[in-house]
Amino acid sequence: STLIILPFQYYDMYGDSTLITDNYEPMRRYVDYLTSRAEDSIVSHGLGDWYDYGAWRAGFSRNTPIPLVATAHYIYDLQLITEAARMTGHQGDVEKYKALYQQTVEAFNNHFYKLDSCYYGTGSQTSNALPLFLGICGKNKETVLRQLLEDIHAHGDRLTTGDVGNRYLFRVLADNGYNELLFKMLNHYEAPGYGFQMLQGATTLTEQWDPRQGSSWNHFMMGQIDEWLFRSLSGIRQKPGTHGMRQLIIDPHPVGDITQIRTSIQTLYGEISIDYDQTTGKRQVKIPGGCDILQ
Repeated sequence: STLIILPFQYYDMYGDSTLITDNYEPMRRYVDYLTSRAEDSIVSHGLGDWYDYGAWRAGFSRNTPIPLVATAHYIYDLQLITEAARMTGHQGDVEKYKALYQQTVEAFNNHFYKLDSCYYGTGSQTSNALPLFLGICGKNKETVLRQLLEDIHAHGDRLTTGDVGNRYLFRVLADNGYNELLFKMLNHYEAPGYGFQMLQGATTLTEQWDPRQGSSWNHFMMGQIDEWLFRSLSGIRQKPGTHGMRQLIIDPHPVGDITQIRTSIQTLYGEISIDYDQTTGKRQVKIPGGCDILQ
């Protein structure tokens, strides 16, 4: 699904839609392939929430059903391919994928949402974070969010997500105002946490939370925190619906014992930087020419 998701992330960051317009055909064909693998709109193959956390050596998803993860990404793909079809003038495909999206969301909710328990799948953090991130919970959103928080608390304010679920968990918590909780979940020296990797002598991110289990000590997994550091903690975002990092929202959110935030990021138009001291209230922001701060 990176074939479909990455071009939109690139478009958001750089304002360049050519990865979408030039690759619409393979993107469309991949969605059609997933459609061909679906049974009653449910896609069931894949690794699921790879390397999710528990009292075992990480690997295939154990906390979250693989079909839930696969179908959620199929829905994500349908959301994006519908927009790609609109951008490339394929109006027939817009209607086709919009109808398929609605059908698949209905099937997902019917198949995975538990009316008696008010959560998705097994009630795991990834099970609930994915539909919340996708915005497909409907009237059950607040109930599902509450179930997600209860599961986090039941695990001692620790995560159980894997390399797939981490990003969606982090985004859902941050976007719903739970940055303090997310900070508490990550800022400690136990597994699962970044501090535990440091205690074991890691100088780069490791493949799993406990690197002693025999996996890579130099890996790209667990890097989802970067999005939170820039987007939520430092508060460097762009106005929803805009692309290219030109209409900016600068809204830092110190959490825990963090009192100072100093961040810079390179964009197509130059460097955006923020230096914020919560104690003194001093805030210095620099943006490139041609960019505007909306907040």
